[in-house]
Amino acid sequence: MLLINGWLKLATGEFDKVQADAVAMLKATNQEAGCLHYSFARDVEDPDLIRIAERWESEEALAAHSASAHMGAFQKALGSVKLEGADLWLYSAEAVKKLM
Repeated sequence: MLLINGWLKLATGEFDKVQADAVAMLKATNQEAGCLHYSFARDVEDPDLIRIAERWESEEALAAHSASAHMGAFQKALGSVKLEGADLWLYSAEAVKKLM
């Protein structure tokens, strides 16, 4: 399993401009083969800081996602707003244990 975790920081008010694009991205991605979880969340203290959490079955599933039309559309939408920073990490999960 692959895990992706991180954040995007947009300039004040910029996320509102791409929120509909983000919703479309979430809906399409969560239907992809090999996608176990895909979510965005606005930070409670900073609504322009977007938390990202993803779980993928395999490298192949992640590669297909990266090449998808909806990923291209979302990247284009993000290119239309001011991004102040990003920090995104890919982890390989060898052992998984449910805590709750």
